[in-house]
Amino acid sequence: MDTVGVAIIGCGWVAEEYIKAFVSDPRSEVRAIVSRSPDRPNAYKARYGLDCAVETHSTGVMKRGDIQLVVVSTPHDRHTPYVIEAADAGKHVIVEKPVALSREAVRRQCDAVRRAGVKSVVGFVLHWNPLLQTVDHLIEQEAFGNIFMVEVDYFHRIWLGTEHWLGTRQQGGTSLVAAGCHAVDALRWFARSEVVEVSAMNVRTENPLEYTGTTNAIVRFEDGKTGRVTSCFDAQMPYRFNIGVYGTEGCLRNNEIFAPRLFPGQTDFMKIPTILPDSGDVAHHPFQGEVRHMLDCIEQDRTPFPDIHDAARTMDVCFAADLAAEAGEPVGLYANYAGKGRILP
Repeated sequence: MDTVGVAIIGCGWVAEEYIKAFVSDPRSEVRAIVSRSPDRPNAYKARYGLDCAVETHSTGVMKRGDIQLVVVSTPHDRHTPYVIEAADAGKHVIVEKPVALSREAVRRQCDAVRRAGVKSVVGFVLHWNPLLQTVDHLIEQEAFGNIFMVEVDYFHRIWLGTEHWLGTRQQGGTSLVAAGCHAVDALRWFARSEVVEVSAMNVRTENPLEYTGTTNAIVRFEDGKTGRVTSCFDAQMPYRFNIGVYGTEGCLRNNEIFAPRLFPGQTDFMKIPTILPDSGDVAHHPFQGEVRHMLDCIEQDRTPFPDIHDAARTMDVCFAADLAAEAGEPVGLYANYAGKGRILP
């Protein structure tokens, strides 16, 4: 295929990882960076030898015929107008997680992408972590038999005052929405079923965030599985992304597997020697895999995963959990929900 021209909107620490990923793939070229300040884009230009424009507004970039893909990596509350603008201009879109901070904004993005018929990927970058890919393959092989419970934890000590944008409701949202959505995404992926009901509770500590830093959510899936997610910004501990998959023929806890169906005679857990999702540093995250997947899908005209429509389901679970914690009762996700709680509006 012809070289894919890329524009990156927003120039924080995640943007640099996207730049490195596109530079490493000969099928793509960064041709524009949009940022309110030119200092960081110019530093990236020099660091990675980019021949690209640096703009303070996106309008001119969207009109360029040599740009086919737009990456939106601004603060969370600014994603929606750029995604809509890019889709309306016929550009494929990568949008960082979370998609947006409200269900209405997520839907507007989905509508724009669907209407334009462009491809999209949401930056749940842990889809390309080797451990998570291994878990996915094991589930495909039915290594665990009938899976009845899945759990995923996101523990990252984010101890912020409100002078940092991530710690504010306006730009960060909530613990689950801001970052715990990674865990919700993995939960849905491994469950192979949609969430129909969410119950949740919050815990507030002296962490000076504008929102509670810890949320525990229990979910019920359409096929009867149960799931649990904890998103915690408060604990004094190293970053951890815990995974548990429990089935009638075996189970997995992080990188330890017990699956006699695959390993006859196995008597104890066995460690999988692979790269773990054990760092909150974005430089540790596999952005190159995400970018390669998007370029593959453009080249082969395939639907990326997770695209914005799948990610909307993940965000619905986050919004439902926050509502359930606030209301003190379960929240259903579909209009035909038959439970006793309220329905996500």
